[in-house]
Amino acid sequence: MRFITLLFILSCTFSYSQTRLTGRVISDENNQALEDVLITEAKTNAWTLTNAKGYFSIAISNPQRFELNFKILGKKELQITQDDIKNFSEILTVRLQDDNLKLDDVTVTAVPKRSKVGSAVVLDDYAVNQRQSFSLSDILQQLPGQEIKPPNFTETKILNLRTAGESTTNAFGIAYMIDGLQISNDENMQTYNGGSNNGLTSLDNPSNGLDLNTIPASNIEKIEVIAGIPDAEYGNLTTGLIKIDRKAGISPYRVMASLRQGTTQVSLDKGYNLGEKAGNLSFSINYLNANNNPTDQLNSYDRVTASAIWTVNSHDKKFRNSFSLNFHDNLNDISYDKENESGKREATFKKDRGIRLSNRLFWNANTAIIDNIEFNVGFSYAKQHSYHQSFINNGGRVVPTAMETSLYTGNYTPVSYLSVKEVFGQPLNLNTKLSFRKSLNSEKFSHNLSAGFNFSYSDNTGRGKGYDPDKAYSDLTFKGTSGEDVGFRPTSYRNLVTPRKNYGIYFQDNSTYTFANGHDLFANIGVRYDNQNGFSSISPRINFGYELSRKWSIRGGIGFASKAPSLSQIFPSDKYYDYLIRDIRTNDYAFNLVQTYKIAIDKLDLEPSKIWKYEIGANYNANFANFSLTAYYNRTFDGIVGVKQLVNFDYPEVEFTYPEDNTAPDYEVTGYSNRVETYSLPQNSQETTDAGIEFFATFKKIEAINTSFSFSGRYVYTENNSFNEIIESNSDKANTAVPYGIFTKYPDKSDDLKLRGTASYHLSELGLLISLTAEQFTRRTTYATIKSIYPSAYINGNGDRIAIPAENRDDQKFQSLLKNPLNSRDQVTHLYHNFHLRLTKEFQNNLSLSMYVTNFLNYQPQVATGNHKTRKNDPISFGAQINYQF
Repeated sequence: MRFITLLFILSCTFSYSQTRLTGRVISDENNQALEDVLITEAKTNAWTLTNAKGYFSIAISNPQRFELNFKILGKKELQITQDDIKNFSEILTVRLQDDNLKLDDVTVTAVPKRSKVGSAVVLDDYAVNQRQSFSLSDILQQLPGQEIKPPNFTETKILNLRTAGESTTNAFGIAYMIDGLQISNDENMQTYNGGSNNGLTSLDNPSNGLDLNTIPASNIEKIEVIAGIPDAEYGNLTTGLIKIDRKAGISPYRVMASLRQGTTQVSLDKGYNLGEKAGNLSFSINYLNANNNPTDQLNSYDRVTASAIWTVNSHDKKFRNSFSLNFHDNLNDISYDKENESGKREATFKKDRGIRLSNRLFWNANTAIIDNIEFNVGFSYAKQHSYHQSFINNGGRVVPTAMETSLYTGNYTPVSYLSVKEVFGQPLNLNTKLSFRKSLNSEKFSHNLSAGFNFSYSDNTGRGKGYDPDKAYSDLTFKGTSGEDVGFRPTSYRNLVTPRKNYGIYFQDNSTYTFANGHDLFANIGVRYDNQNGFSSISPRINFGYELSRKWSIRGGIGFASKAPSLSQIFPSDKYYDYLIRDIRTNDYAFNLVQTYKIAIDKLDLEPSKIWKYEIGANYNANFANFSLTAYYNRTFDGIVGVKQLVNFDYPEVEFTYPEDNTAPDYEVTGYSNRVETYSLPQNSQETTDAGIEFFATFKKIEAINTSFSFSGRYVYTENNSFNEIIESNSDKANTAVPYGIFTKYPDKSDDLKLRGTASYHLSELGLLISLTAEQFTRRTTYATIKSIYPSAYINGNGDRIAIPAENRDDQKFQSLLKNPLNSRDQVTHLYHNFHLRLTKEFQNNLSLSMYVTNFLNYQPQVATGNHKTRKNDPISFGAQINYQF
């Protein structure tokens, strides 16, 4: 209500006078009218659609400054500004060209977004296919700082933005939106033992952000990457935002097949016109089979995804509704080497089957207080089953079974058996967002106001961690047998997890002020309030830009954002410690005695991780090229990482008596001694600083040689500080006087400099494109992480912390605690290169063929890092793709 009142007051202050622009959109190839072309005004978010005869009419709030975008599937997106309009009273004719290689200007790399504020990067259709892309992971390798590699589906793929090296905390802070709705991996709890980031299989990805391999690339039309400061509309993120638009609209059948050394992909797309009232229906189905080593059938990966998008527009073009249904199934099941003896089967798989429903409603209200309203709602649900089995034939093992702290007799496993570990998850997410928008203008000012509300509901109703004592993996149960921190017990997610509810509200004003000299000052000012896991935060965000001239502009920004913890971080489950005190086996009996300690872990009140982001940059748009330079500084704090906790146990001293020779002994607890152990819990204890620069230089096509060039690069320095000492267990288990050593830790520091250049040879008359990409890995440094290889203190058998004087740290009793000397020295990786080739030919019969070669020179240099050399670059990898439309 307050927002509506505010709009009413502002509407009395600003002028309403609007200029209407009327026009007609036709196909450039055959002059046919194009219906349902989406026309949006970039500065005000006003929108309309063309009618059956291609006509449209849209209100222009500021005739001196506007940008209209014309978009329809199959046509090259077109922008029209005030410079393209000579007379507003005349009907404008807009011609849209087919989006193919017949166009004179084709962009094949990631480029900065056409905007005077912010530092977003855009990849359109041909940039999406610059590399042979099987998934979103392959597409995003074109961003500055990423490395181009052949696809690999034997492990999860996560994205890091504006940081040196790989960081799960950085990846966790990236939000992903598909067709305007945020998707979530925060409900993934496929962990078996250890911390929240440890999945049971290599395909599990809890608390690490989205696995990019799960999103197929075949029906992606456009991607926008916001690594800087997003508008206040977007919440539950820290690192950045990835906005994905999928292909939707009327289109012919399109069949695509791709092949690359063990990876095969086939997809089918089609867009139907269901009639004037029923709207359009687009569907896409994609199947992928991958095996990096075809001789090893244990490591194959199968994925099928299908989607349908149904779009309906009202007769007066004021309402637009888009409903989408998405299904995915990775089809994985037990596979094993059939040459092995029966029963001796090692196997691992991850099943993941789910659906996602979403609906977007747009209403062009055009009232005095509201221009348009957008309402989004989405629901996702999946069944996940992570599984590992191995054959064990090493005699019966004792298996602890107690669910509470106790001294008892454990079970025995069979002499030989199939050990099974598995986790069952059923993540679900419901989210909704409501936004209102209004544009207000005066002689000098224009304002695009928006406000809204969002809500998300997260839960996991799976059976959780399975545990059958007869099939237990006993090597994980007792301390000292495998180095594991804790024992294992079954955990039901249905009983453990209570739903997480996050909500937020925001207000945004994207405004422009025009000076007397005609130059514009742009300011995107917003604020949002979030309540995440019970913690409140207020996020102010400001982006600004100023036109120094028609070619030069400067920009900058500052903003705050927060990311809620995941369910696996909030609900880590109870910890168990199991000690085998005695195991006696004779011809007459088998007897064991086990001491179990339980540490009950309730729901953790973790705060959201938070970030302050700062950036400043400049753009130069010359006649021959476009240049962009951005410097940034990000400070993330309250990052969630696992922190070791010390715990003391009263370990029983047991005396055994044997009343009879052929029966199990009696026992009596005669006293207790102290045992010191550690376990890990997620805590808000990490602070990260990322500071760097990135640049883009995109040169226009040189007609004499039909070639265009583009360059990008990034330098970033990263410093991670968890504010925790390093606690390491003694490798000499017999040294009970010094069970743990403590090391003084430096922050984890590294920097990275990478450059990339692409040359594209394009013959539009022949529909031919050849592009060559060169990567330069200029320099990477990993700085020392510890002050000394010697411990500064230790924990004794009673759990006491005892400082070690500097002159005594090289004492013999601490030798088994010493750290690797490499950790106390800087490690520098020096310059090397890699080269990649693409060739695409589009034929007149709607057939397109492409060939891709990664590391086409098969260049694998030996590169020095510190005192050792490693071979860089993956071997040469060939791929081919065929597209046919009919």
